[in-house]
Amino acid sequence: MNSRPLAMNTAGDERRLLQNMVIILTISLNYSSLIDVLKSAYYNIVMDENNVVTLIAIETAAPKRRITRSAGAVYLALIVLMIGCISIGNLLYTNWQIPRFITQPILYLIIAICGYFIYRRHYLSYRYTLTDEMFAIEQIGGNSERTIAAISLRDIRRICDRDGAKDIRKNILHASIPPQKDTTWITTLVDGKEMTYTISASEEFVKELTDQWRRLQTPQDM
Repeated sequence: MNSRPLAMNTAGDERRLLQNMVIILTISLNYSSLIDVLKSAYYNIVMDENNVVTLIAIETAAPKRRITRSAGAVYLALIVLMIGCISIGNLLYTNWQIPRFITQPILYLIIAICGYFIYRRHYLSYRYTLTDEMFAIEQIGGNSERTIAAISLRDIRRICDRDGAKDIRKNILHASIPPQKDTTWITTLVDGKEMTYTISASEEFVKELTDQWRRLQTPQDM
């Protein structure tokens, strides 16, 4: 199990400490189905006071039809594409005398597009974890996992569907699987700057997330 060190809390940054706690919680859930609560001691703030982070929901969005389930399968698919494109280039040169320096860039561009399509549509999955105060997003690719975001619900400014996010044009990170029309868009503050994440969570999960977010909002935030 890969462990992640807690951030130093020399400036009393309680929010950053809580984000690290949520990351630890999501990693721990991969190894034990019995862990549903992570108790965090804010020893840098109040020595004798414990806060409890309560897990509300956890969900994984995975492609319905997965051609590639491992990194080896991705490499094999790319090798097949490369051999096919080289064969097409040789065929075009032999039959129609089309120079390879013309066909090769086009064929390699096709390989890159196909590789990206396979990677995004058939290889990546995403895990969403919701606690009473935090929302975490993890990217899963084969046997590797990485945390994309650990967001305080108090920092979320907006939760909407794709139609409601037509005005959003920048700072978008896609943590979702196709089709994009079914995604939920979450806009939050990251270091004072707005950042938007797209997720492919179920209606039940989005409802839990929205309800919990609204409970934590103050009147001026709504």
